Amino acid sequence: MLVELQVNNYALIDDLKIEFSSGLNVLSGETGAGKSIVIGAINLLLGERAAVDQIRQGQDKAYIEGILNCENHAIDPLLKVFSDAGIDWEDDLIIAREVYKNGRSVARVNGRAVPVSFLKDLGRFLVDLHGQHQHQSLLRPEEHLQLLDLFGGEKIKNARVKTADLYHKWQKLKKDLNALGESKAERERRIDVVQYQLTEIREANLNPGEDEELAEREKILANAEKISTLANQAYSELYAGEENGSDTAVIDRLGRITRLIDDAADIDKSLGTLIELLRSASAQLEEVSHELRDYSDKIEFQPDELISLQDRVNKINTLKRKYGPNLEDVIAFADNLEVEIERLRNSETLAAELEEEIKKAEGLLSAESNTLRLLRQEVALELEKQLQVTLKELALPNARFKISIKPKIDYSALGMDEVEFLFSANKGEEVRPLVKIISGGEMSRVMLALKTIFAREDRVPTLIFDEVDSGVGGATVQSVAEKLAQLAKYHQVMCVTHSPQIAAMADTHFSLYKETVKDRTLTRAARLEEDEKRREIARMLDGASIDNVSLQHVDNLLERARLYKDQGT
Repeated sequence: MLVELQVNNYALIDDLKIEFSSGLNVLSGETGAGKSIVIGAINLLLGERAAVDQIRQGQDKAYIEGILNCENHAIDPLLKVFSDAGIDWEDDLIIAREVYKNGRSVARVNGRAVPVSFLKDLGRFLVDLHGQHQHQSLLRPEEHLQLLDLFGGEKIKNARVKTADLYHKWQKLKKDLNALGESKAERERRIDVVQYQLTEIREANLNPGEDEELAEREKILANAEKISTLANQAYSELYAGEENGSDTAVIDRLGRITRLIDDAADIDKSLGTLIELLRSASAQLEEVSHELRDYSDKIEFQPDELISLQDRVNKINTLKRKYGPNLEDVIAFADNLEVEIERLRNSETLAAELEEEIKKAEGLLSAESNTLRLLRQEVALELEKQLQVTLKELALPNARFKISIKPKIDYSALGMDEVEFLFSANKGEEVRPLVKIISGGEMSRVMLALKTIFAREDRVPTLIFDEVDSGVGGATVQSVAEKLAQLAKYHQVMCVTHSPQIAAMADTHFSLYKETVKDRTLTRAARLEEDEKRREIARMLDGASIDNVSLQHVDNLLERARLYKDQGT
């Protein structure tokens, strides 16, 4: 429920805080005192469009904040709204709206900035506002089916569960069939494509890591002449100098160095270790030179092999581009193709089985949808009957309320019905879609009638009625007051009213009034104590002249309200 409303610099309000209670909250006051301003502020919290002329004169922005305590029955749908928006939420909600002179509007939920559209999604689970404003569930035709089914109770609920189960089973079977391909021809075309891809890969006889080995071999073959030249030069530097009649080879020079150190070792025996190291180095260099000679002898420039190898590399690269990016990915892709071919070849039989199952499932779904429609038609007649009686009690004696149930072409989890409420307020007029013709006062009374009937099951915690008593009087107003009191047992109800009978039913009463401060007119709100409530109701009865007679009348109204509520209706 709405626990607290804070309004700053909005219309005639500079700084206003109202702490609401559970049960029936009544807002009264002289015409123009600011009751509609409070309703407008709540509308902003529900995502309605903001206008810069709503900002109090001389200020840069208006600020509205609402604290809502979410009762258990509202938690599940709220969790889904927050989950879909990727927002974490626990416990109470603080909704804020800022409207700036430059036209910018900022919305926040629990301190986090959100799109204004999110407030609309959120508000539909928290507040239903009925009257001159547009935040009304009755104005959303998509809600009509839900309202009708809610009235139908368990029998509709059970039929909906069966219908939904059959629909989801039917949908799954269709999805499974679509996964096989829409037709035999399409499956055969897919087999041709898959077979071509598989043959292309398998005929290549790929081996893991082959592309890296080929790249290394290609590099060697492409540079065979250069490698041979370098190896021969290295061999000549190391060893071939002696064979060419020269002593410039490294081996020869190392031999000369060894002999010099050997002669020195004859004098200083400690140089003997160096002799051993030099002889070891000479042996290793000789081994390296022999390896270089053998390597050089084996290297041949083989253009045919290079061309063949490059063709192989190009083929592998082509397969990698098409099915890769890596060679291992290409091989894995081929393995998956084999699995798909097997599935496609077996799919003809499976498709025939699925088509038969789909036909049976659709038959069951059609039958259950028809059963659900019959139940809705039965329930609709009962709801129309009850509403007809209630609308007469609410000063709509000639009103007619009809529920249109039309079949849809497509199945859904809710069956195949399109439900819309139709209404005619005057005798001789045809019923037409409710959303198109109903006036604000009529809307409030129709919704009051519906909400009274749905009171126990309705999940929206807060209901706001803006001048629901407009255009009615006498015994009708008393009927309106009693129905508001009934609703207040199951919901938080707020009502803007000029009616003493409705005010007498209030669990909490607020008076809105104007005050002049430094030549500025401001709206104020006061929560009335018992005696203040008596005097405000007396004002509503007789205007400014409050005397003992009017107060006695008020006491009678309050006593009647107390007795009515004590009866537990």
